[in-house]
Amino acid sequence: MLLPKLGRRRWCRRGSKVFGWFKRRDGAPPSGPDYRRVTTRAAADKLCRQGELARLLLLPVEFGGQDIRENVVHVPPFVAELKARIDREQILPLAYEGKVSRYTATPEYEGSSVVPASLRIEATDPGSFGTTIHIWGAAVQPAAAPARQGPLPSAPALAALDAAARDDPAAFVRAFIGDYHAWNDYAHRIAEADPAGGMDAADAAYAALVAKFCLPGLAPQGVAFGSDSSHDNARESVLGIEANGAAAIVRTRHASSIGTTELAHDYEYHLQSADGRWFLASLLYVADDGKYECL
Repeated sequence: MLLPKLGRRRWCRRGSKVFGWFKRRDGAPPSGPDYRRVTTRAAADKLCRQGELARLLLLPVEFGGQDIRENVVHVPPFVAELKARIDREQILPLAYEGKVSRYTATPEYEGSSVVPASLRIEATDPGSFGTTIHIWGAAVQPAAAPARQGPLPSAPALAALDAAARDDPAAFVRAFIGDYHAWNDYAHRIAEADPAGGMDAADAAYAALVAKFCLPGLAPQGVAFGSDSSHDNARESVLGIEANGAAAIVRTRHASSIGTTELAHDYEYHLQSADGRWFLASLLYVADDGKYECL
């Protein structure tokens, strides 16, 4: 489905896994909820009235979807909530930024049940995003973990701030960008090498990064990483510095590309001075329609 044209907006990436594709299966014992006997829409509608299922638009209203039979499936309420979050927090910002223009949500079934066993969501052209929500039956049976080969990647070492980074806002931001880039690459590698524990390791390394650079007690939004780091010193340049006593704003621009499309992302690093050094209080992405926290 071709997405409507949307204004530009930042996608603050969250760590997400792209799972396998599940076809219709017969005879496999279900895992979790058992929807094998829900074989008609009437039965599914009854469970909706009882609150056990919810009606879900495969193509959401935000993307031009309509409440018609061909666009409606019945799923557990948590699936409807999860898909809404994926659409709102991941795909819609990608569409705003022009990274994707096509969207599909494809249900896969088991036996004669009308309740999907899994739901595949894809957004493409020119970029690519895909994930599968596993709902019930064989789709949620745990798969054997692949044998790991070789040692796991080690978390990057975080050296103490040098004198320049403690005193100069631009040098401080450069130090943060360098450590963020190293963390992003580590998080990407560990998540691929260790699907079971990689996210926890990435979280721990991110907490160490936040502890080094940010004000004590700051609670970041969450882990955000990918194959292409949102910040790196080779592609992010300082545009200007605005200092006012114990506060400073460092403005930067990060250049990136998707295929032949060149992109530029502007950021504001809001710093505060305390105990003889600078701390990062906020990291904002500057879009045409506002500023968005990305820390």
